[in-house]
Amino acid sequence: MPLRVTINDIALACGLGKSTVARALSKHPHVRGATRKLVEAKAAELGYTPDPSLRVLAQHRWNRPDLKGPAIAVLALDHSVKGNALKEYRADIRESATRLGYTVNEFSLKNYSSLSQLARVIEARGIRGVLIPPVLDDMPWETEWPWHKFAHVGCGIGEFRLPIHSVDQNYFTAVRLCWRQCVARGYKRIGACLYRQAGPDTNDSLRHAACLYEQSHLPSDHVKIPLFDGVLRDDAAFLKWYRKHRPDVVISLNERALWALKDQGLAVPDDVGYCVIGQTRRSPTNACGTLMPSARAAECAINWLDQLLRTNELGKPEFPDEILIETVWQEGGSMRPLLTPA
Repeated sequence: MPLRVTINDIALACGLGKSTVARALSKHPHVRGATRKLVEAKAAELGYTPDPSLRVLAQHRWNRPDLKGPAIAVLALDHSVKGNALKEYRADIRESATRLGYTVNEFSLKNYSSLSQLARVIEARGIRGVLIPPVLDDMPWETEWPWHKFAHVGCGIGEFRLPIHSVDQNYFTAVRLCWRQCVARGYKRIGACLYRQAGPDTNDSLRHAACLYEQSHLPSDHVKIPLFDGVLRDDAAFLKWYRKHRPDVVISLNERALWALKDQGLAVPDDVGYCVIGQTRRSPTNACGTLMPSARAAECAINWLDQLLRTNELGKPEFPDEILIETVWQEGGSMRPLLTPA
């Protein structure tokens, strides 16, 4: 059996040092383009393939718990109206990062005059990995953020989708789970209050598609109620929709409409049921709905960022990918008991 081609073989063939070849094969940004192409061509010619066992050993050295590991940046995007989207993931991100040997440096955008100033500070600290929580406000990312200097992963997708790899909940299956729970509890006038998001590319299409799909499969004695897609803070428009269509249960993205119904003197679940899509923490109002395991989302995001850093994949990916986390059902007190298994 022929011996495995090693980095040392490639280094001898190219007349380079082993460390230079290793950096070139891992696409290190400090290796000149011509050198990297030379190494990659010689590696292909010699039939070089990485040894997975050596990679495991290297990872073990990287993740030694007795050493302070490399840092990653986690951005805290404080929104004037909608709050800080990072709070849902903060503890889980730190736990997952620590498990892989990283330290977490949190940067709050409100402490910097611009995205470009924030990026300069992160770069000056030698940080190359950036984790970005859901983006809820429109900001000049394309003109101010130096994508080519960092590896990025989004932990959750807000109203504005960035051109990076992201981890988020599967809203399509989450809506379907909510809908099936409503049917199983005997509701026949199911109304979906999805709200209209401000961003041009959000998960709206998945949520709407799931509702329309479930409506197309309703039993003949159920009523198909038009979806409500008014803006988030327009309680008057929501209540007008509610009075016109009289749903016996409302599926919504959050608990705002629930409070609007209660303010009108309606009892939940006696007068109307309520179901929340995609909660990340147990509801303070004990509402029924789907729950996204935030720890699982944080773990996937950190693992992905770790992979990008090890292979020196910086900048915007040609094809941004997305990992969808399945939600689970969270029982509460805002809906009738089950009549049949969901």
